[in-house]
Amino acid sequence: MLRGDLKVLAVPFVVFLFMLWPLRGGFTDDGYIHIRYADNILTLGEYSFNPGEVSYGTTSPLWVLMHAAAGRFTGGGESLIVVSTVLAWFSGFVSVWLVFLLARRLGLSIGFGIAAALSLAGHAWFARWTALAMETSTAVAAILAAGYFSIQADQNRRQAMFFGFFMALAALLRPEAYLLVPVFLLSVILRRNRNWTAVATSIAIYSAMIVPWLLFARLHIGTFLPNTAGAKSGGLVLNPIAFVQKLEPVVKIVASGEGIALILVILGIVLLRQRSRLFSPAFRFILLWSVALPFVYVLFDIQVLSRYMLLTSPFVIVLGFAALEEIVDGERIGGVLSRVAPLALAAISVVINAVFYVVVVVPPSRAFTYDLKNTLKGIGRYVHEHSNEGAVVAAADIGYLAFYSDRTVLDLGGLVDRTTHALREEHDYEKIVEQGLYLTLDKYPRVDFMIDREKEKNRFDGRVMNGYRFESVRVERIENLGIRKPGPYYYTLYKLHVDG
Repeated sequence: MLRGDLKVLAVPFVVFLFMLWPLRGGFTDDGYIHIRYADNILTLGEYSFNPGEVSYGTTSPLWVLMHAAAGRFTGGGESLIVVSTVLAWFSGFVSVWLVFLLARRLGLSIGFGIAAALSLAGHAWFARWTALAMETSTAVAAILAAGYFSIQADQNRRQAMFFGFFMALAALLRPEAYLLVPVFLLSVILRRNRNWTAVATSIAIYSAMIVPWLLFARLHIGTFLPNTAGAKSGGLVLNPIAFVQKLEPVVKIVASGEGIALILVILGIVLLRQRSRLFSPAFRFILLWSVALPFVYVLFDIQVLSRYMLLTSPFVIVLGFAALEEIVDGERIGGVLSRVAPLALAAISVVINAVFYVVVVVPPSRAFTYDLKNTLKGIGRYVHEHSNEGAVVAAADIGYLAFYSDRTVLDLGGLVDRTTHALREEHDYEKIVEQGLYLTLDKYPRVDFMIDREKEKNRFDGRVMNGYRFESVRVERIENLGIRKPGPYYYTLYKLHVDG
């Protein structure tokens, strides 16, 4: 089966490789945060960002642990960047294969299965976050595997074991994947015939993997959920009008990547209604997940990034081509059109995504990768060379800084530090920086450097705030901070002197 799959998936694999290639060598500041944690596990034996300060500042504990395990053989350090790339790219190709397997298991023909795989392979956002070596593609692969085994997870104990296993992997890779369990239970409740022994098996396997981590997180770190969960949520959105407004960016992200598939899903439901197989028990879990995740994002006012929606993208694609196949069969068009239609629509989707990718996604992603691996890396090394061990540096982008400076970072974003997280809950970032509120924290009686990230350089040079005089010692121009934050921005490194 695998050998045959590789043959029919040759084109999707080649398309995916072409999509990845322009961003080869890419990396992110979040990536540095993960490998900083992994490095500290290797060298200090603790789950920490700043040495000696155990914290939960990562959204993907399993990603950290995978790097720590690999680091025992590679030596850690910058070799972990290569580890990230290998894991992410491998998982990306596995995900393309799993989309095909899922489509086939749900009854789609080979042509429609290839079309689904091709659509994911040519997905602009999936290519971007895979190429940038984030945990996203690995989480997508885990969720796809869970979807594959969900079809019989409430009927067959063996399938249930695999389903529980992959649900747990997904949850340890992305915290929002904890939602998989209630979605699964809802799908079971909606099914007339189910095997409660199989359902219990899934939950037992899942719990056996998740509970030990939760106990470790609570006992060693002090919390069940990462700091980032609170930092990226704006609270409940209960106003219907506000809910619809918050839904807009989610729809835009989905439309830009799998818009054709989404249209096909809507079209299939409108035309066939309750007769559509999308409402059948086999499809129920992946359909519910595709709806539940964006709903929860909006309900809790999560600042949705494109990579967050990739956790539903493969399912939406499969649902779309399942709907198309059903429409074609229902109209008895058959023949050549039924073979051409899925591949033609997949090809159109790939072309649209490729144009969007080349014009919108690649240029800022490549520019920031260069600045991160060169300019910002230079700032980190400058701090290391011009400070003593134990020096404290305040900054918003903390991954590269901690990794290359090897100094204590005062996290202005509140992602890895409960103290600054509490400060961020009271005040917005601009106020914290402009009024120097971070200089009043008891936890940091001395701050040695501050890195200001703004479109104006040297804006604090010579200023005195909360007992410190700011001296600009280095300024670097950064072309952008990603797609949604075009530049240029200036990173101004200040040396802080105790005034008077």
